[in-house]
Order: sequence, then structure tokens, then C-alpha cells
Amino acid sequence: MVNKMEKNRDFSGYPDDLRKAAEQADEEVRKKISSGESCILPGQCGTPLNEPLGDYDPVECEEVYPSQKELHCRHRISFLRDRNERSHFSGYGGRGSTTAGAIDIVVGSGGNKPKHRQKVGPNFFTDAARIYLSQRADIDQYLDLPFGQSTGLQASENRSAIAIKADAVRVVGREGVRIYTNPSTPTNPSIVASDAVNETSSRGGKIESNGPDRGIHLIAHKATGTYTALNPIIPGRKGAPFQYTINRLQPMVKGDNLVILLKEIIGQLQDIVTWTQNFTNSQMSFNSYIANHTHQVASASPGIATPSPEAVASYLQELVGQINNHVTVATIKKYDFAEVERVFLEPTGEINILSRYNKTN
Repeated sequence: MVNKMEKNRDFSGYPDDLRKAAEQADEEVRKKISSGESCILPGQCGTPLNEPLGDYDPVECEEVYPSQKELHCRHRISFLRDRNERSHFSGYGGRGSTTAGAIDIVVGSGGNKPKHRQKVGPNFFTDAARIYLSQRADIDQYLDLPFGQSTGLQASENRSAIAIKADAVRVVGREGVRIYTNPSTPTNPSIVASDAVNETSSRGGKIESNGPDRGIHLIAHKATGTYTALNPIIPGRKGAPFQYTINRLQPMVKGDNLVILLKEIIGQLQDIVTWTQNFTNSQMSFNSYIANHTHQVASASPGIATPSPEAVASYLQELVGQINNHVTVATIKKYDFAEVERVFLEPTGEINILSRYNKTN
């Protein structure tokens, strides 16, 4: 057990004298354990542990728990006004804004190797884990998240916010997890909304709910913007571009609508196969008749036997009918495919397969 703990105990943030004392105390315990004595290292089994910890620098209005100030860089709950950096001028609280209350729940200030009693403040990048609630904040800026015209994402500015950040974040629901955006502002007029439809933003303004970047976005590695890709089929169909400009952040596919589209395409292709097969069968029958036809020729006028004009006319009439039918059907199908494209693939289509609001990379 001690060997496993060695990798997880680091006193390098102490001044040399305190570091040597802590390391020597650990070594003495290890020797006792090796000799068979029953004992534990300081901190094991929930016992007190002295370790390098920074010195948290609160602002004047801030109330911090627990009461032992020397532990505030290990864990703290701060009640304050919006603040995202050590500077007392940071955030809307630092600017003196009203209605900027905040609660900051933090563990592990000062990074993975904190310097003992070094002055630290909130740091959204080096603090180990945080849940941050603010009445008004520029939360995307605080977390250095992608936004702007090049990303297709609008920043949350001067808005209430909740941020959760850690090495690993898990949301577990025993009976399901639901994530909603704009639940009180339905975009479909047929949806009967409650009185909450009159809800405003935390700033008292209209909730901006209908923009293309107002849904749920799953973004890994901050990968946004565009990239180019060559058309893999060169030359491709008529009018196909040589290369495509592709958004990294793309609308999610709506599965039910996609299934409807694929079934429609399969049905259209099956119709085309059937019509082609019918035409081929008619052509093969005609070819077979021509190839195998024989009849007697009067001896007074010897020559090569030819098919009966009546039979040829009958087969030709069938072929002409098939061709006319195929021309008509092809015209209809051309319209059908254009309509399928409009309904399923255009943003305004009734059964568009892409989500208007929810995107992922």
C-alpha cells in the first residue's frame, strides 16, 4: 500500500526545510512498516495531512468556507461577485457591476504542484476542478472556448452561467438524462406553451433561441471552423466541385427522418430496376424472335427468309410502348428526385434529416 502511495505524494512545493522534514517523516513510517510494525502514513485513512498549499487571495466582499484559511487552496466554496482571475478587477464583480452574484466551488488551486503559501486566486485553467455559478459572466471567454464568425458559434456575454470543469466529468441518471435548450420558447407555433413562454434572459432581455448556434453542441478538442477535402470521385457527376469546404461542426443527423429518406431512395431505385428489367425482357424477346424465325420461301422466287412484317410490327409496337412509358416515367422521376432533395436535404424541408440546432464535430 505504501509503494502505491509514493507516486501520489509530492512535497516539492514546500521550502527545502519543510520538504525534507515531510519526506523524512514518510521515510520513517515506511521503515516501520517494512519491519512489520503496524502504522500508516500521515493522511492515510482520512487522518490529517500537511501538504504544500497556496494562500488563497479573496476579494473584500467574498465569504469563503471552510473557516480554516490555510485549507482554502485544497477545497473551498466561495460566495462572491463574478470573478474569473486573481485580479480583484476581473469579471463583472471587479468592474463594480450590480446583479453579478457568484458561487465558486473549487478543489485544487495552484495546479498539481502548488507552491506553499504562494498567493493564488481563481484560475479556470490550473485549478483541478470547479463548479462555477454566476449571475452575469462572459463564460466562454473565461474558459477560452471557441466562438466568433470563424467558428459559427456566438459567445455567451453578460449572461448568467454555470460552468463545470475537471479532468473527467460524468453525468449519470438512473432513469435517463435530458438536456434542454430554450424549453420555454418553442419554435414550433403548434406547440402549446405554458405561461413560462414569457420568460426573459437573466438580463431581462429576449431569449435568443432561434439562431443556428443556440442548440446543443458537442465539441471535442475545440475543433471548429472549416477545412477543405478533395472530391474522391474525379471526374464526378456533372456540376460536382473539385473540392469541398467542410464545416468541422456539423448538424447531427435525425435518425427517423434519415430512415424515411433511405427507404424512399431504395423504393425509387427498385422502380427504376423494374422498368429497366421490363424493357430488357421485351428487347430480348424481340431479338430472340428475329434470330430464330424461319418460314418457307416459294421455290419460284428463291431468297433469304425474312420475319413476318406483322410479327415485327407487333414487337416494335410493344417496344415503342415501353420506350414511351420509360420516357414519361423518367420525366416524373426527375421531378421526384428533386422533390426528395428539397424535402429531406434542404434546411427548410418538412422532413430534413439534419438537426437545425444540435451539432457535433
